[in-house]
Amino acid sequence: MKRVAWLPITLLWLIASAASPQVKGAAQPAKFSIMTRLDKTALWVGDRLSYKIQVIHDPDIEFVLDQLKKERLSLAPFVLREIAIRQGKWAGGKRRLEITLLLSSYEIGRPELTIPSLDLYYFIHDPAAGKREPQAQVAKVPAMRVGLRSTLSGGPPQPRDAKPIVPRGIGRGLLALVLGLAGMIFLAVRGARRIWTARAADREKKPGLSPQARARLAQEGWARIRALGGESPEDLTRFYTETSQFLRHYLSQWLEIETAGLTPEEIEAALERAKVDGPIVREVRAVLEQCDAVRYGRDGLKLGAELRPRLLEAVERILRPQPA
Repeated sequence: MKRVAWLPITLLWLIASAASPQVKGAAQPAKFSIMTRLDKTALWVGDRLSYKIQVIHDPDIEFVLDQLKKERLSLAPFVLREIAIRQGKWAGGKRRLEITLLLSSYEIGRPELTIPSLDLYYFIHDPAAGKREPQAQVAKVPAMRVGLRSTLSGGPPQPRDAKPIVPRGIGRGLLALVLGLAGMIFLAVRGARRIWTARAADREKKPGLSPQARARLAQEGWARIRALGGESPEDLTRFYTETSQFLRHYLSQWLEIETAGLTPEEIEAALERAKVDGPIVREVRAVLEQCDAVRYGRDGLKLGAELRPRLLEAVERILRPQPA
C-alpha cells in the first residue's frame, strides 16, 4: 500500500523536472551598459549637436580607443567636428567610459536624421590567468534619431497687396539713425573690450600645476613605472600600458591638455602650441609611438624587452624639471 501511495507523487516530480528550464544554459549578466544622450531633440541646418555615449562596465573590460578618431569615424549624414573621451571610476567598483561627439549636418528637406550606430571594441581580462582574451569583442551603440528644422518656408512666396506710402517726419528718421549708431558703437566697444580681456588672459595664463606638485607627480609615476618588471608578454603589456597612461596623465596635469583621445602626432602639435622645448616634444611622441607599437603591433611584444631600457631613459628625460 505504501508503494502505491508514493507512485503518483513520483510521477508528478518527474514531469516537473522535465518541464523546468536548465540553469546551465542561462545567459550571464551583462558586463556593461550603454547610455546615449543628446543636448537637443532637434537642430537647424548647420547647427551643432552634442552626442554623449556613456558606458558603465566591469573593471576587467578594456576598450580599444584607437579607432575613435575623427579621420576614422563615418557618421553620415553628420559631420564630426570634435571628439572627447574620458575614463574614470564608477560606483560599485565599476568604471566609466564617456565619449562626446560634436556633430553638425547640412541636410535639407528631411523631417529627421539618424545618427548611425557605432562599434566599440573591447578585450576581457582574465584575473585568474593574469591575461586578456586574444580576440576583441564588439559592443554596439544603437542608432539615434534627431529632428531637423529648416528656415525655408513651406511654400512659394505670395505677392503682397500694394499699400499706400505713408510719409514720415524727418525727426523720427533722425531719431532712428541716432539710436542705430549708438547701438553699433556700444556693440563695437563691448566687443573690443572682450577681445582685449581675452588676449590679456592668454598672456598671463600659466599651467595650473605648480612646480612642486609636478615634481611630486613625476617622482610617483617614475617609481611606479620602474617597479614594473618581468619579461612575460603580460608583464610587458602592463609596463607599456602603464607608461603610456601615466605620460598622458602627466601632460594633462602639467599643461592642461586633454590627451586621452589624441594620437602621438596630435599630442606633439599640442605641445608645440604650448611652447614646450623641441627635444622634449620629440621624446614624448617617440615614447608614445613605441608604447602603441608594442601594445598593438603584430610583433610588438618581441621587441618590448629590448626597447624597455631606452624607453625608461627617454621617460626620465621627459620628467626632468624644465627651466622656467
